Formats: sequence, C-alpha cells, structure tokens
Amino acid sequence: MATPSKNHDWLAQTVEAPLDPALPICDPHHHLWDQLTTRIAPRYLMDEIQEDVGAGHNVVSTVFIECGAMFKSDGPEPLRPVGETEFVNGIAAMSASGLYGKTRVAAGIVGTANLRLGDAVGAVLDAQPGTPTSPCRAIAPSRDGGCCCATISAWASPSSRRAS
Repeated sequence: MATPSKNHDWLAQTVEAPLDPALPICDPHHHLWDQLTTRIAPRYLMDEIQEDVGAGHNVVSTVFIECGAMFKSDGPEPLRPVGETEFVNGIAAMSASGLYGKTRVAAGIVGTANLRLGDAVGAVLDAQPGTPTSPCRAIAPSRDGGCCCATISAWASPSSRRAS
C-alpha cells in the first residue's frame, strides 16, 4: 500500500485529466527511497511510483536519478554509492516481472560516483551493476565531489567503461 506524502491533501485539490492518455511517456527523472523522514514522504518505492504513473497518463518507462538513498553503511567510502544502484536495480527487476503493472520502473538508472577520485573512480564504475541487460546507464557527479558527468559508454566488460 502506498504511503501518502505530507502534501497529499494539497496535491489532491487539483486533478487534471491527461491531454493524450494514449501517448507513450518515459518519465525521465524520479527518485526512490525508504526511511528518509526528512523528505516530503518517508518512503517512495514501488507502491508509490505505481500510484503516480497509473494516474491516467501512459507512462511506459522511467529513469531513476541518484538521490543519496541506500548507500552501503560499510566498506570503502568511495564504493558506498554502489549500494544505491544495487537497490534500484532490484526495483527495476521487480518492475520487469510485470507483477507491478505495465510501466518499466527504473528502465534506466543514473547512479553516482565521486569524480574527484581521478583514476580510482574506475573501481567505482566497475562495481556499478551494469551489463547489456541491466539498466545502469550513467554516473552523475557525487554530492561531495566532481564537476562533470561520467557515462558508461561501453558494456562489453567493466574494464571497457570510460569516464567522459
């Protein structure tokens, strides 16, 4: 069951019908999290996003953008953000099962890495889940470093990934 956000009643005051309910849409930017009481809602997971994408538009897929949720609590500091990508990869697998509706949630994933690591960022990129069939597609600069985006441009092997 979806957890209502703190502004649920306010949002419910205005309901707009979709202009073209048959138009296929990819939601290009959303987040997923749990147990973050500082957010407008303490959780936003499969139930909540399914409620949103099922509100009348034909949302066929979504792209998750990193939000600092589910980092690993231990291990080398630079690798902790990999936990978020692993978490979202699990949500993407749940969605791909078809059991949660037609929308492919997290069909694409933008994870994070500290680009100030220099060449050492390669280990973080190599640790990110990503193969030709899994959805990790890009790395955004981390909140604590970096000044540009790195994209995973090749999928043949982890060592073929390049930051650009």
